[in-house]
Amino acid sequence: MVILPMIYLSMPNQAYARNDNLLALDLSYSLTSLLNHGWGVGLNYERNIFDFFSFKGNFGHMTFLTSINNVYCTSVHISLFANYYPLGGGLDKSYIGIGNGCDFMNYFGNGELPDNNQDILIHITPQTGWKFKVMEYLMIDVSIGYKFIISDTQNYRKIKDYVNDGLRFGLNFHIFLPYITAVR
Repeated sequence: MVILPMIYLSMPNQAYARNDNLLALDLSYSLTSLLNHGWGVGLNYERNIFDFFSFKGNFGHMTFLTSINNVYCTSVHISLFANYYPLGGGLDKSYIGIGNGCDFMNYFGNGELPDNNQDILIHITPQTGWKFKVMEYLMIDVSIGYKFIISDTQNYRKIKDYVNDGLRFGLNFHIFLPYITAVR
């Protein structure tokens, strides 16, 4: 229900989706939050620095139900990835990358709340994957990586619904949004 309006809104703007500079909705946040009885949205921006190298910044926000009855979590995620494209020539190819991210989490509700109702989790994630365009305004990103949590709290050990360390398989759908870019 949420995906169709986003696709519809992005369709007239497909001319803005460039191969070396993209701003996109990241639907993995929406899917994760829906699976946990909540809502969320993600946004990422990736830009080629050289033919084989890019930086990607992610921002995500979700509110969802945790594993503790009547306890909800609001989270904000920010991360920065450096990606290497061995085949070169754009952002719709095979890549190898590493990223560092931070999740700010706040717990609320009328259930049994943790003593400290906030968490800050810091993680590093090496990953590899392949991005390919399905349509001019839609890209699919299939990836595999391993998330290392390098800083956590007691709450994280009790509530593990959002940020999970370990092996991660990803299937992300990116819908390009309109933006203005300078001509290179």
